[in-house]
Amino acid sequence: MKRAWMIGAVAALVAGLAAPAHAAERPWRTTDAPSGLWPESGLTDVTAPGPQDIWAAGFEGHSCVDWSWPFMGAGSVCSSNAIVREWNGSSWLNRNPPGAWNLEIQDIDASTPGNVWLSGSKMGQGYLARWDGSRWTRVTLPESCETATYLQLEAVADGVWAVNGCLARWQNGTWTTYDIDAFIHRIHAVSDTELWADGSRLGPYGPAISRWDGSAWSEPDVPDGYTDLLTAGPSGVLLSGPGKADLMLRRGGAWTAIPKPPSAYLGYRIADDGSLWTGTDPTKPGALFYRFDGDTWNSTPMPAQTGTGPRNRGGFDYTPVSTTPGTMVAAATTPGGGPLTMTNQP
Repeated sequence: MKRAWMIGAVAALVAGLAAPAHAAERPWRTTDAPSGLWPESGLTDVTAPGPQDIWAAGFEGHSCVDWSWPFMGAGSVCSSNAIVREWNGSSWLNRNPPGAWNLEIQDIDASTPGNVWLSGSKMGQGYLARWDGSRWTRVTLPESCETATYLQLEAVADGVWAVNGCLARWQNGTWTTYDIDAFIHRIHAVSDTELWADGSRLGPYGPAISRWDGSAWSEPDVPDGYTDLLTAGPSGVLLSGPGKADLMLRRGGAWTAIPKPPSAYLGYRIADDGSLWTGTDPTKPGALFYRFDGDTWNSTPMPAQTGTGPRNRGGFDYTPVSTTPGTMVAAATTPGGGPLTMTNQP
């Protein structure tokens, strides 16, 4: 998952969360993708705690059996293996998790090379595993998360937060669950002790934003009418709101209006250098990344088109690379099926 903050807290103290310096756009390029995968494969998720520690997750051997019965209809039953690969700076290492058969990966996130988390769904149940630097270990989910098959993760120094149908924190081997007046969809770390979460309020229904201050969750003070949390990290918090012409960016505790990008098909990301990222649909020809440099949104062509393969199974994810300001990496599936990776690293 999709944020970089290990050096961000230090940078914030030194630079006061200043806006990123203007710079020429780095061109994106394709890179060596994991090889040796079974047919009908692809990548769906990526996390990058460092330039020599990039984790990509996806699937291989995706196959389906089509069925049809008179008067009952038709359909397909599909299965595949989950795959995880780690880039160590020179090659991709096989880090497949336990129970990979018929496991559908939902998210991968890491705070350090020894704190990598993987969520998914298997046989209708939630799945969670942790890489401690040498091996994977299945982690039993708390009761409130057992049937949450779309868990979103946010790794922090002492463990992980898991959300989407539940709100739970794993810390030093122990789960703590939280009951707040909202269904939380995603969580973002500003630091180990400050997190922002977006979700839906229950009764009456509506968007909700919550903030963890290190000891409790509460509703933060945000600009009027800005009800949707787009992303957050050590270099800022980004909001939008229904009918609002601008986005609202928080740096150093102060909110500032910034223009919207020409397109925001991709989810927003915020990098170590404070730049904001989004983009157009990567499955369409001529797709673009957009980067906000503090004043304007600048475009850069995506170096390859992504897709879903012959059985409509694919994915796309991109993330900042921690400790390398301004560097991004993406993992995806090719139009014909197969792994695809790209970066703007020179």
